[in-house]
This record gives sequence, C-alpha cells and structure tokens, in this order.
Amino acid sequence: MIDLSDRKVLERYLLDKGLIDPAAGYSLTYCGGGVSCTVALVQAGDKATIVKQALAKLKVREDWLCDPNRMGIEMKSNAVYHRLVPDSAPAVYFHDPDNHVFGREAAPERSTMWKNDLLGGLLDFVVAEKAIRALSVVHNACAGDGRTRADFADKAIFHDLRISPYLKFVMGKNRALAPFAEPVVDALMNGSITLVHGDFSPKNIMVDNRRIYILDFEVAHYGHPAFDLAFFSNHFLLKAVKNRRWAASYLDMLRFMLDIYYAEMGFMDRAELEGLYVRLLALLFIARVDGKSPAEYITETPDKDLIRSLAAAVLERGIGGYGEMLALIGEGIARAGG
Repeated sequence: MIDLSDRKVLERYLLDKGLIDPAAGYSLTYCGGGVSCTVALVQAGDKATIVKQALAKLKVREDWLCDPNRMGIEMKSNAVYHRLVPDSAPAVYFHDPDNHVFGREAAPERSTMWKNDLLGGLLDFVVAEKAIRALSVVHNACAGDGRTRADFADKAIFHDLRISPYLKFVMGKNRALAPFAEPVVDALMNGSITLVHGDFSPKNIMVDNRRIYILDFEVAHYGHPAFDLAFFSNHFLLKAVKNRRWAASYLDMLRFMLDIYYAEMGFMDRAELEGLYVRLLALLFIARVDGKSPAEYITETPDKDLIRSLAAAVLERGIGGYGEMLALIGEGIARAGG
C-alpha cells in the first residue's frame, strides 16, 4: 500500500488519477488534528477535494489498531448522508480500496470547525438545529431499512474504534464501572435499529455561513442510535466543564437539540432509547478523561475529578431521563464554581 503522508507519493497518486495538472496549477495542504487518517486538501482550479487514507495504527499514546478497510464504510455512509441530507453532507468523489483512500467534496476553506466555535463561546442555535435535524432525518429514514442494514452490518470497526478504546478500556481501569458498562456494550453491539454515524460530533461538523458539512463517516454501522446521541452530547458536557461561565448555555443548547430529536424520533420506544442514552453518556463522559482518547482541552485535575464524580452520580442514581441528567450536571458544575 502506498503512503500518502509522503508528499511526493501523494502528488504522484493524484497525477495518476488525473486529479491534478501541473500545467493548470494546484495546491496540496495536509490537514492536522485527526488520529485515524492521513488527510490532505487538494485544490485544483475551482475544485477542492479532501483525500483521506486510513491508518492501521492510530496516532495516540496508547496502542490502538484498526482495519484500514474502513474507508469503504466511510464512502458508503457519506453517500447515504448526502442522499438524505444533501445540504448537510459533502458529495462523494472516489474510493480506492487497494490503498484505503477516499475522496470527497471539501467544505469551503473559510469554514470553521463547529467545535472551535463552541469552545470560543459562539453558540449558534441555527447551526445546532441543522445538526440535530440531519441526524434525526438519517436515523428515521434508515430505521428498519433492510438494504442499509445489510450494507452496514459489520460492527468490527465500531468495536475497535469506539467500544474497545472508550468503554472496555475504561472498564479495565475501573472495574466498579463494569456493572453499568457491560449491559451498555451488549446493547450497542447487538442492537440493529438504524444507521449510526459513529463519530457524530462538533469536531466533524464544519460551518460556513450557517450551512453545515457533516464529515468523517468511517465508524458507521447499523446499530443503536443511542451511540450517536450520547457521543454527540458528550462534547457539550465537556465544554460546559471546560468553560464553566458558559455552562448553562451549553446545557441549554443540548437540551434544545434533544427536545427536537426525541420529538421527531418515531422508530423505537422512547424510554428504552433515553435510558440507554443517559447511561452511555455518563460512561463516555468518563472515557474522555480515562479512555484511550482523552479530550485534549480537559487538562486540569479538578475538571477531571468533576467529570468522574458527575458521571458516577448519574450512573449510581439510575437516572433514566435526559432532563434529570442535565439538571444534575448543571447543578454540579455550578457548585464547583469557576
């Protein structure tokens, strides 16, 4: 397999595919920040393309391996999103399975990462509504769809990139969490309800003048929708701890989005979904402190201890609804002070 992290190899690859023309001019820029892929922005004329190559070993401190064939999953799931919510997901350009490479439409260069907007205190409820409605549309449209179920039946990559490094790794460090985590893992691995993005987060949503671009579909599978909801929600809890002066606003935005999602959700029992969602969210909250992929902006010991204590309280009290959970977390952050 060729290595596109070598610029000369990347240029030769793009030339061979006819994606760049030296006579017409082009530019190549490597994109940082990810841990699972080599990513480059290719600008040729008025066409901007993102080229991604999956890594077999992820760029994190802990040993973390994953099948690079996940680029095929990314291509197919990106195509589903573009078909169902075309204004919120980029177009697919090509897939090279031999080299585990995927190419898609690039978001405009002026776009901002929603994660950075949120961390900087820019809380745009229009963007939030577009994000949650896109997720809602996909979950509702794909629920019970046999073709989608067959296309995304394999959960091996989901296990390797989410279950193992987040839930099982944390259980290994803290066995007291096992009675809470084991039933959650079982539900996630055995549930086959709808298409799950697997990495739905503000980090993977670019914003351009309030238009959103949902990205990074490589962990997609046909599974339990609680994962997308909890993985997404966790980012708002983490930011509420990091920027405590805006905590109430982050939690208000999260409640706003959850209200929309649950009002539109029509494919399963609400209490069942909500109960699993709350337990999983508490476990993921801890995992972003003690898992293989800790949140890079949660660095202070008091913040980490607060996250651990709030997550434990949610689990130990058996909270089953997001309203009660958000109230508990908001009160805990307020007591901790700034």
